[in-house]
Amino acid sequence: MTASTPRLWVGFLTLISTALMLISAGLYNGFPLVTSDTGTYLESGIHRVVPDDRPITYGLFTQITSLQFTLWLVIFAQGLLLGWLLLHYVRVLAPRLRHYPALQVLLIALAVWLTGASWFCSQLMPDIFTAMGILALGLLLMGVALGWKERLGLLAITLLAALMHSSNLLTFTLVVLSFGGTAWITGVFEKGLVKRVQWAVTTAVVLAGWLVLPSIHAAFGGGFVISKASPAFLMGRLIEAGIMDNFLSRNCQAGNEYSLCAFRDNLPNDAIGFLWDSNSPLIKTGGWQAHTDEYKYIIREVLTSPRYYPYLVSETVQATLRQLTHIGHGDGLTPFRENTNPYWKVSDLAYYELKEYMTSLQNRGALDFSALNERTYTTHLLAVAVLAGLLLTGLRRLLTPSAILVVVILSLGVVSNAVVTGGLANVLDRLQARVSWVMPFVALLLVVQYGPAILRRAWQRLGIGSLS
Repeated sequence: MTASTPRLWVGFLTLISTALMLISAGLYNGFPLVTSDTGTYLESGIHRVVPDDRPITYGLFTQITSLQFTLWLVIFAQGLLLGWLLLHYVRVLAPRLRHYPALQVLLIALAVWLTGASWFCSQLMPDIFTAMGILALGLLLMGVALGWKERLGLLAITLLAALMHSSNLLTFTLVVLSFGGTAWITGVFEKGLVKRVQWAVTTAVVLAGWLVLPSIHAAFGGGFVISKASPAFLMGRLIEAGIMDNFLSRNCQAGNEYSLCAFRDNLPNDAIGFLWDSNSPLIKTGGWQAHTDEYKYIIREVLTSPRYYPYLVSETVQATLRQLTHIGHGDGLTPFRENTNPYWKVSDLAYYELKEYMTSLQNRGALDFSALNERTYTTHLLAVAVLAGLLLTGLRRLLTPSAILVVVILSLGVVSNAVVTGGLANVLDRLQARVSWVMPFVALLLVVQYGPAILRRAWQRLGIGSLS
């Protein structure tokens, strides 16, 4: 046994403990959590078929990590990946805990209890990968020294997370490009706080996802596309914004025979109604791909017509602001019992786990998120106050440049997620709560690391003396 063996065992046990804590919501539920989309993801992996409205990547991930044996291994794999990232953050931002692995796990456990992050890590959904990708980008771009193995691991997680959902590709692209622009303007590159090559390599990996994902889809017979249903989703968003009412009132009268003209006085109020309601114009006129070319043409006409720009900007800004406040838990976690898509696909992949699935708290309708949501909203408000106090006052001088940079990067990630999901899809709690928790987590780390120094300064200014 070498001298490093005990250290390896401690690191291994620390990671396992963290992963189990990150899937504690699933353990409490009695089965990994599912949503209405879970069945589609599982089916895409089981049958190796590219869905119309989402990537095949997460379906393949569930097949590989489940070992086609148990769905518990899927969320455990998610817990391992997320746990590895969070432990890195603790060691980088709160180095006073570097030699206390038990305290590291307890600190992450406190963050999970305060934010409810486990409720996303425990889902058979790719949502947790949005947060993973943003966290990986934070470590890659904050300017800290990383070993080549760590850097490769972070780049791999970034690419994997980007491939899990088309919205992740756009979100991560916004993060790296906006960070690059900000770093150039503020002189971060010139000061050597972040090397240009670090940013360039990270950006290249993110942008590579725009080629890798359609290549994977093409390999599985789905065509070289990011998502075949993108035009329908964008059309739904334009309908919800009221822009299509304006467009159709102008163009249907001109004699154009768009399929939507027949419904111009009866369009749904929101994108969800347009996409999923059995009586929506989309469904009544043939489904997802029946009018792809028409939708593409209309979207192009809207995006190239300056008369619509004020409406597009206004809608995007207000949707982003609304999305930033939607951080509640429980969205979509309703019972999915017999004759539902999740039930059928769990039966296909792990039929012997159906009893666990059916007796879970979720499928008995016994989950209550009221206390968690009260705690979550309070935690987020406190986190905003803490981060503002640290960054916008003289206390900023206590922070390392890396600590400041990571707050900026993660903030860009949270806001970019709100822009993409709110502006292009829907304003939903699930879509923002999946990433918003990273800010309270980082705020907690900064309090642990810099809190004692802040208290000493406060005591000294009060003339009481210093704390030893």
